[in-house]
Amino acid sequence: MAVNPLTGLSAPPRDIAERALPIKELRGSVFRIHRSTRECLYFNKDATGRFDDPLKHYGVLYASLTPDAAFAEVFLRQLSLMLVQETDLQERSLTEIGCRGIRCVDLTGPGLRRISCDNRISTEIPYQTTGQWSRALFDHPAQPASIIYLSRHNPRFKCLALFDKCHTRLKLKSTVGLLQPSGRSWTAAQVRKYKLAIQPES
Repeated sequence: MAVNPLTGLSAPPRDIAERALPIKELRGSVFRIHRSTRECLYFNKDATGRFDDPLKHYGVLYASLTPDAAFAEVFLRQLSLMLVQETDLQERSLTEIGCRGIRCVDLTGPGLRRISCDNRISTEIPYQTTGQWSRALFDHPAQPASIIYLSRHNPRFKCLALFDKCHTRLKLKSTVGLLQPSGRSWTAAQVRKYKLAIQPES
């Protein structure tokens, strides 16, 4: 197996197609924080995300299993800053998405070892090798439609990379602006949890 010289994360094994994947079926709700002016169900094809297709053939939508995980994925990225811009909160919404029977590769437990992988797949930067894993899992005979992985920003949380092959099994359920009256108290609790300051508009 090839190894990334920067981080040591191994590329997918050559016999990955012959191995049994750790499959988990996902039903219920997942969550995504996104810009309010943009469509929530957006499958990215520009190969800039962790599990984007390096060949840019299929799209990937990133979501989380809980609202708290969605907040961490969006607002904890800049490690040198202990603040969040008020405008960033104003411009974003939390959306609940219903999922109906989506087959996921669970990369959050003992199944990692079964496919000769470890949790560097959730923390690897840059994304060259994780993209190779995405492509290998997408092409696997088991035909999974998503990857479950641990959040790099708070490993207590689980996140999702949903392949566009599952788009017919997704349905928007509800959306609320982070600073709308119905979302403000939840957003404030998240900000307090991480001891962040809100920088007001200039």
